[in-house]
Amino acid sequence: MHTATVSIIEFDFENRTDRSVPPEELPKALSEGKYLWIDINAPRREEAEDKLKSLGVNDVAISEALGMKKLGRYDPYEDCLHISVTTPMMEKGDLRFSHVDLILGERFICSFHKGDVEFLKRLKQNYRKFFTYAQSLGFLLFVFWDYLIDSYRRVFDVLEDDVERMQASIFKKVDDQIFGQVSGLSHHLIVLRRNILGNREVLHQTVTHKSTFVSETTQPFLANMVGTFERLSGDLTVEREILEETLNLYLGIVSHKTNRVVNRLTILSLIFLPLTFLCGIYGMNFEFIPEFQWKYGYVYFWGLVASIVSGLLVLMKIKRWL
Repeated sequence: MHTATVSIIEFDFENRTDRSVPPEELPKALSEGKYLWIDINAPRREEAEDKLKSLGVNDVAISEALGMKKLGRYDPYEDCLHISVTTPMMEKGDLRFSHVDLILGERFICSFHKGDVEFLKRLKQNYRKFFTYAQSLGFLLFVFWDYLIDSYRRVFDVLEDDVERMQASIFKKVDDQIFGQVSGLSHHLIVLRRNILGNREVLHQTVTHKSTFVSETTQPFLANMVGTFERLSGDLTVEREILEETLNLYLGIVSHKTNRVVNRLTILSLIFLPLTFLCGIYGMNFEFIPEFQWKYGYVYFWGLVASIVSGLLVLMKIKRWL
């Protein structure tokens, strides 16, 4: 099993500098009141618990943060603020979610999770372009939510492309597998929307509740992101409606093709019905049937058949059945 890994970044807002801090220097940086971002990747609960205790996080907050994971958490405490969010990822067509917890202190932000998280990797690579104009650790909270939303956008784009491909495929072939594909894709859209709404609620509480751990200058920017989550939720609803329309269109195409087959069978039945009647009449085993003595009876029979078929075809053409 992998051991816990800790990355620490120290921010100096006066000199506009940042540096990586070795884990063994963390106690010294905390005692000196440095502004820190501590990211903990701890596969085991015990390891995460030890790291959080070293930051001075209270036992109740640690217990709640490391307890059963729920969809969206906002837990304020006197010495810190705990929030929990989910981030999506697509793995071989399967939608999965990871939980990321944040502990906000007066001079540190601690993110902890199990396993690698893609949007945190991108955040670590690109936070400096936001740090240039930062006044406090609030910038990091803003960037965190910005990259989290971007992770949802990326997954949404993948699902949107899947919906478009599925809609285009129904005009190429009729395949009963579409029912399973639509069901799976619809489930992904529902689950993604549920997680978006959970994260939106956490962000909404972060914006609306006054907290010493979220600077007032950061709150207006976070408030705008609430609307972004709502728009994403609305877009997902639209994609579900498109998916439903696609399935209805597929059923309509199948029904149309079935009707065409039935129409052809009906036309054949209509043509052969009178011919079957004639064959039935002249196939009887009575000894005295007048037409049996006709010299050209066989020719007359085929002439009658041709007349009946031609007449029926003309009639069906006039009625636009063909």
